Amino acid sequence: MRIRSFPIIGIYLFVLLFMASLLSGCATDQKAAAEKVQPPPALQTEQEVAAEKFLSNLEGSLADKFFDYRKRPVVRVAVFDFTDGTGNVVKAGAAWADKIARRLYSQPQFEVLSHERVNQYLSWNSLETVGKLDAAGLRLLQRRINTMDPGNGIHALITGEVKKGTGRSLQLQAYLVNFESQIGEMELEKNLIDVLSVGGEIPLPTEQAVQEATEVLVRGEKQAITEGRFLILANTRGYPLVETEYLKELTKEQAFAWNKIPSALIVGREEYTMPKQVQIGAGRVTLTPIELPLQSSKRMEHSFLHGKFATNEVYFDEMIPPMKYQLNASFIDLKNNQTYSETAEVEVFSGTTTIVVLSFFVPSEKERIRSGITPRINIYQLYGKGLEILPRG
Repeated sequence: MRIRSFPIIGIYLFVLLFMASLLSGCATDQKAAAEKVQPPPALQTEQEVAAEKFLSNLEGSLADKFFDYRKRPVVRVAVFDFTDGTGNVVKAGAAWADKIARRLYSQPQFEVLSHERVNQYLSWNSLETVGKLDAAGLRLLQRRINTMDPGNGIHALITGEVKKGTGRSLQLQAYLVNFESQIGEMELEKNLIDVLSVGGEIPLPTEQAVQEATEVLVRGEKQAITEGRFLILANTRGYPLVETEYLKELTKEQAFAWNKIPSALIVGREEYTMPKQVQIGAGRVTLTPIELPLQSSKRMEHSFLHGKFATNEVYFDEMIPPMKYQLNASFIDLKNNQTYSETAEVEVFSGTTTIVVLSFFVPSEKERIRSGITPRINIYQLYGKGLEILPRG
């Protein structure tokens, strides 16, 4: 009788497949176990833990003080380099300002001003940075920034100080200042400002690291600064202005001798038409004619100046830091639908009054044919020692 081998072969194949599956399962389990066993994460250093705690506290405090989900969904912040407490910018002070700016920049509820914009604000105040502000310093900063950059939209300033702490550590003190707070006479007298302080202590690995962190980068020697008065007058009616012999007598070395100057500019004889879409700007700031209340003391001054310079509007009249400013003016001539523009660099000097007169001349059709003249903008710059305009007595 013949013995069939098929069942034996089937059993043998079944055993082989079963053992292969067991081996494969073991390999898979070993691979999964190997994947689960990762090297332990590197522990944060004491310095990193303290730094994160300080940044987290600062971010939370800033949000608690300024963030409002409905009224203020984005908080606009200007961050200044920290000082050593005496006005000097130190290495750690600049580094921590950068860390704070980067930290806030990554959060959607904060908008951080650029470093270039912050430096511009400092230049208007002849400062290298801002440490702990008092009421007088905050009011001056507010006035200059709001005058020169009226659309700044700043809600908070972050200033601070960094000093050597106990042992190998740095003491950090950040000040969250409400830039929109009103500083009146009472606040000045009692030195009251709306500010929140956030502190921290950061251990450093070596004494050398502490010395490097407190190294002075920039000496905070504030320059003596006296503001100058800057006025921009304009004729926007289209008539030409003509210089008189008295114009050259107005210099920054002497006060305005109004009794000797009946008029510095007068109206020319050419016929004219009105310019359209007059634009006047100082840097990035677009100016509009000043509207004064009836009781304003400047109303009399402006009226007086119009008589001396044959102008009809005032576009700017403020006390500002002495430096150079870019002035631009333009209008559209409807005759040919062409835009005419002119720019000039104007310097404001300390303790003087700078007057800029803009003359927008748009000749009539008759004048264009008869004299061949074209529209133009003339910019006159005049100076007088002192900040008063009206003659005394």
